[in-house]
Amino acid sequence: MHPRRGRVVIFLALMLLWLVPTSAEAKEVSVNLVWKFSQSGWLEIQIDGGIYQLRQGLSKGANPDKSENSMLAPGSRLQLGWGGWAPIWRLNDGEFQFAPPSLDLLGEGSFSVKTPEGTKVAYRGNLHCEWNAGAWQLTNRLEAEDYLKGVVPIEMSNAWAKDGLEALKAQSVAARTYLVKRTVGGKAITDSPDTDQAYLGKNVEGTASLAVDATAFEILEDAHTKQPLDALYSSHDGGYTEDAKNVWGQTDWHFRSKPDPFSLGVGGAAGSWHYILSAPALGEAFSLGPIRKIDLAKYPSGRVYKVKLEAWDGKTKEVTGKTFVQAFYPFGQPIQEEAFLGSLFEVNHYETEPGVWVKPGLRLSDPLPWAVLPGPRLGKIWSSKEILAFNQPYGVFVFHGMGWGHGVGMSQWGAYHMAQLGYSYKDILAFYYENTTLGKTPR
Repeated sequence: MHPRRGRVVIFLALMLLWLVPTSAEAKEVSVNLVWKFSQSGWLEIQIDGGIYQLRQGLSKGANPDKSENSMLAPGSRLQLGWGGWAPIWRLNDGEFQFAPPSLDLLGEGSFSVKTPEGTKVAYRGNLHCEWNAGAWQLTNRLEAEDYLKGVVPIEMSNAWAKDGLEALKAQSVAARTYLVKRTVGGKAITDSPDTDQAYLGKNVEGTASLAVDATAFEILEDAHTKQPLDALYSSHDGGYTEDAKNVWGQTDWHFRSKPDPFSLGVGGAAGSWHYILSAPALGEAFSLGPIRKIDLAKYPSGRVYKVKLEAWDGKTKEVTGKTFVQAFYPFGQPIQEEAFLGSLFEVNHYETEPGVWVKPGLRLSDPLPWAVLPGPRLGKIWSSKEILAFNQPYGVFVFHGMGWGHGVGMSQWGAYHMAQLGYSYKDILAFYYENTTLGKTPR
């Protein structure tokens, strides 16, 4: 066979293998509990319901037949800690003893995990505890449908079931599809909203479970290959979805940048926000002097992908839109109007005259120019919440933004609005995920 013809045949064979649909798998899922229990030296685990078997010493490659087992009834407590840089444990207020490399709670029911600081989360399924790098690392293994009941209410809200059940159904399908895609081959997923889907176990279960049950085993598949897609979503797209290529550098025909009228006028602080910075504070964030001018480069959606800063001393710096947002994003803080939530924004520079300063508690709905009050020039504004009154002649930059998150795929607030308007979950999924069809995972 001619070498070139041979390469073509091999290429076509590989393409055919890629196009052949594979059965989706998500019957059970392993969830690394890193959101609330990432670096836990001390933990208490209580059996809330069902009967569990405690197995000791099941580290990777260990022989299960040689492990020590105990039966734990509801109310039983297992305490995990450390002493002298070695793990220790005890059962039901017994004597502390050195712990084996790992401990497993195996059974059907529910249990709670609690830290000395008061964090407490209840889970279904099984629990694997392993001492690693000076902390206990936890993995919850449970049925995929039970996992989703701990995801959907926190990714959206149980309260949305009253007038937005179809949005919760759409979220259930999207979350299940995301799960299937990310756990191919038995891979674990985390419970962290920063890296995967938010998951808080039995703690958040409620009326949203109706949506999970109503769409049981349904996932989104590519219309041609029948493969599950990476069903991305964000809280609020600001009225315009984003092209996947503009966020992750790879084209995906399921995610096209387009206007989203359903996300306009809803979402509160997630839909419309503002943030105020003094010129010196803005410059300091990027190792520059007080900023005189900002130029924004944007995608067709209006999202900023490049920011050019020019200081009063003539020095300039260019940063990506992502880097700019991350400098002011309120990680780990409640979402509010006075926050920097995304890259879909405009900016205005306001200069002041001698004798003018910003009134603490000012809202941007107040008329401009701002109130003239006796005192020094504009106070130095570090953020929308902190105003220090001393001479500051460089003015302020006010950022007006829309949306919260990357904007690719489904806008959760837009989906909720669609449900309120009478659209079905299938309508919602079709609007936000193009070139797709509904499929099923194995039961």
